[in-house]
Amino acid sequence: MTDALFRSYRTIVAPEWIDVNEHMNARFYAAVIYDAHVLFTAHIGLGDDYVAARRCGKVVVESHMVYERELRLGDEIGVVSRLLAVDDKRMHFAHELMNLGRGYRAALAEQLDLHMDLESRRAAPLPQDIRERLVALVRSQREAPLPEKLGRAVGLRLPRLGPSS
Repeated sequence: MTDALFRSYRTIVAPEWIDVNEHMNARFYAAVIYDAHVLFTAHIGLGDDYVAARRCGKVVVESHMVYERELRLGDEIGVVSRLLAVDDKRMHFAHELMNLGRGYRAALAEQLDLHMDLESRRAAPLPQDIRERLVALVRSQREAPLPEKLGRAVGLRLPRLGPSS
């Protein structure tokens, strides 16, 4: 495991990802983030080998995506992944979907994963060795600035309605 932010996932926006608006459809933003998250999960030691050896895994319990800019056919894209926080059972991740050729962030995704015992199908504490390694990773990534719009909630401010409305 390295101390740098994880930048392994790269691809090109494919024709089948393009919708009627001539840009990448939102569902493929989510698919790209998912694929990048799988790679990052393996990188931090919680991938398929961990699942097979310990009969534990992790499940997504909350996720949020902020779509900022469109991606077009043929754009070279990549994902910057990081672990923001960890406690006994939970891990908070951030993934920034980047347009590598044009030099901008297209989306920010956050998710909260829960460590789970696959036999009992219930939340379970992370093994001490894994938790210590993840805490060290979080500390090592603190030098990098936090992504803008992190922790943002979905919502629309509604006008106050009077008694006659």
